[in-house]
Amino acid sequence: MAHRVLVPQEVIDDINAIADQEVRRAAAKILVALRGGAHLGQEMYARGGTESLEGARKIRFDEEGWHRKPRFRLVYENRPHDGRVVVLIVRAVGRRDDLRAYRIASGRRARLLRRHLKGS
Repeated sequence: MAHRVLVPQEVIDDINAIADQEVRRAAAKILVALRGGAHLGQEMYARGGTESLEGARKIRFDEEGWHRKPRFRLVYENRPHDGRVVVLIVRAVGRRDDLRAYRIASGRRARLLRRHLKGS
């Protein structure tokens, strides 16, 4: 089953900001793979600095042939969360050091929630 994957412009900007073309290519491959797998990567749990992303998922990646811990993360959410995934929303793509990708995703998720609450 192909899933609908929403990739906001700010996430495209995240990917384009990565200097290494091989890493950008790896990120693009993940975006394509998400259409066929709503549960790729690992579910995120509340812990040091990522509490607001509980329930989101993360995918570790790097350039092909990289033999150490992957330096990059893609963070996305399944919507709704009740098990019947209708859409996947990519929140951020970025480096893992200093929790950078997670902090960006958390900020974007918080902005979306504030906008939603103002509109209700």
